[in-house]
Amino acid sequence: MPKRGRRLMPATLKLRIACVAALLVFVATLLVTLATLAVAERGMKSVIGNQQYAMLASAASFMDDRIVARVAQLESLAASLPPAALDDPQAARRFLDAQGPIWEHEYLNLLLLDARGRQVVSLRSFGHDKPLDAAGREYFERPRATLLGFMSQPFVSRVSARQVVIVSAPVLDQGGNLTGVLTASMDLQATGFLRQISALKPGASGYLFLMTPDGVMIDHPDPRRVLQRAGPHTAGLERALRGLEGWIEADGPDGRASIYAYQRLRTTGWILGARYPTEEAFAPLAQMCRNAIFGATALALASGVLAWVLVFRLLAPLQRLRDRIRAIRHDGADIAVLHDTRRDEIGELGNAFYQLMAERENAEGLRAASEKRLRLITDNLPVLIAYVDRDRRFRFGNATFERWFGVAPERLVGMSIAQLMGEDAARQGAEGLDNAFAGRAATCQMRLVINGAPRVLEGVYIPDLQPDGSVAGVYALKHDMTHVKEVEEQLSRLARIDTLTGLANRRSFNETLQQALARAARHGRALALAYLDVDHFKRINDSHGHGVGDEVLKEFGVRLCACVRASDLPARLSGDEFVVILEEIGGAEAEAEHIVARIAAKIVSTMRAPFATGAGMLAVSASVGVALWRPGQDEDALLAAADAALYVAKANGRDGYAVGLAASPPTR
Repeated sequence: MPKRGRRLMPATLKLRIACVAALLVFVATLLVTLATLAVAERGMKSVIGNQQYAMLASAASFMDDRIVARVAQLESLAASLPPAALDDPQAARRFLDAQGPIWEHEYLNLLLLDARGRQVVSLRSFGHDKPLDAAGREYFERPRATLLGFMSQPFVSRVSARQVVIVSAPVLDQGGNLTGVLTASMDLQATGFLRQISALKPGASGYLFLMTPDGVMIDHPDPRRVLQRAGPHTAGLERALRGLEGWIEADGPDGRASIYAYQRLRTTGWILGARYPTEEAFAPLAQMCRNAIFGATALALASGVLAWVLVFRLLAPLQRLRDRIRAIRHDGADIAVLHDTRRDEIGELGNAFYQLMAERENAEGLRAASEKRLRLITDNLPVLIAYVDRDRRFRFGNATFERWFGVAPERLVGMSIAQLMGEDAARQGAEGLDNAFAGRAATCQMRLVINGAPRVLEGVYIPDLQPDGSVAGVYALKHDMTHVKEVEEQLSRLARIDTLTGLANRRSFNETLQQALARAARHGRALALAYLDVDHFKRINDSHGHGVGDEVLKEFGVRLCACVRASDLPARLSGDEFVVILEEIGGAEAEAEHIVARIAAKIVSTMRAPFATGAGMLAVSASVGVALWRPGQDEDALLAAADAALYVAKANGRDGYAVGLAASPPTR
């Protein structure tokens, strides 16, 4: 009877099995829960976005009604003015003062203008007595022309020096003729268009904002943003300015992901927006996710305890088999003790030990067959596979060596790398071999000629580490990367070319400009940058479509290349914006200015010839701004100077050029 050894399953193995079971339960529960939450998140995002847009549409309708009411209120006030109000300022003032309780909380000031825009009465004084002349101002000219009430875009008032919008209405005589205009100014800081709908703001940190169709803020929680252009322009804001009405998910100016909703007012075209930070919107879902993790953890712990009990009982037969094996090994027991009448896996395991010795010889035969198969596989792989000893000589090589170098594997044994591939190849691989013999796997790239054709080989050196830490040799694997390298080089070239025009793209332009500035600074040479675009290109796109616009850009690029010299680099930045780096333009400043002016004039002249497009012959012109580089300027300063010169060329009527002006242009 074999002696019973120590317990087969110490606590560590049981614990590992129990932990695996608990981990599987935890992972499965967590994955199912997270997948369900992910689906819920997508649906919840759509619901929140639609809710935000519906709320915003309702608020916009309310604001439209308020604007119409304010215009109607002022029209009614203008219609009720005494007939002689324009001839009797005191009577007009008394009448308007009597209306004070109606307007004093709504408007900053009431102003009566005569038919020529001159001030008749101003109910409030703002520290100066100079009368206002509103002739030419939209809030005066629009009611004068249409005889209808009007609400202006926001601006800084000349009278009050405050940020205002103006509501104006015509004053008509009994015959319906215009005798004057009544205006009411609304202080954006004091009144606040959003005050009456502020309760609709989304969440605790969300907010509403109002802006003009071109992105100027009318109302915003931050007073400093009022009358400032919205920025930086995110993808969502740009789409809103182009007419989007709906909701979109985008990053805000502070980098926080948010749900934005936009709705235009039908009365003024203003854009009402709402921002709801995604983190706050999905806070309940995040809490659900945390609860799911806690629940999965609790379930996993319970599963671990149950697994522990089951493992202890299920592994008892395996413990008995272990005791018998120990008796055979240490106590000299007969192998007959392995007989087991159990009809399960453990009984089969005990009986299988009988066959071990017989199967050893069979295993040796199988190993030889396996080595043969392995040799067959390695000989037919299009990869160089070799083993190199410490003397840097081949001890093994597959049949690929014979196909590539004409050396059979038998002859390869004992040859050095230099003998097989040449001294240059040996030098290229020396560093990688040194690292491998130092015990570190290393990669290597070789460029050599195989069968008369240049090839690029890449591979890895793997050290053959011995139990004592020494390196007996190195396994080398190399494959032909020639085609991959050719494709990489081609992709690298394409990454620097604008696909539409074939010119250099912005990336290539930035790299070349940095290099050109470095050369100019190092050698004291003159350098210039031309900035140009197609005049009225948006009109071409709007009238004929983007396909014709692309044809114009292609032909523009062809003509631009024909106008510049071989030493110059023309490039397309974006849209219809092109640049040309001008080097080798002489030493003296006057000479450089003469050369760049001649090139700019040639470009302008060349672009005047009609362009052949799918929409017929089109008349196209170009504006060119050229800036000469000054020592100490970086690429941004030079580009800004060229852009300023382009603005001057446009201000001069387009279809021309300007050289050397560095004033910063306003936003175009």
